[in-house]
Amino acid sequence: MEKITWRCKDCGYTFESDAGKPPPESCPGCKEKCEFLNVTCYVPECGMEGQDPRLK
Repeated sequence: MEKITWRCKDCGYTFESDAGKPPPESCPGCKEKCEFLNVTCYVPECGMEGQDPRLK
């Protein structure tokens, strides 16, 4: 199953979850209700997996 890499917009905590599964309501890192950004690599330059280094 494909993975999605999420990053908390507030604290920067990054984690992976299964594709199709939304991120949690609160961040596992800062324990706050946060907006999560999809920072998954979708381009060949970063190997099509993990975090896209352009989205720091």
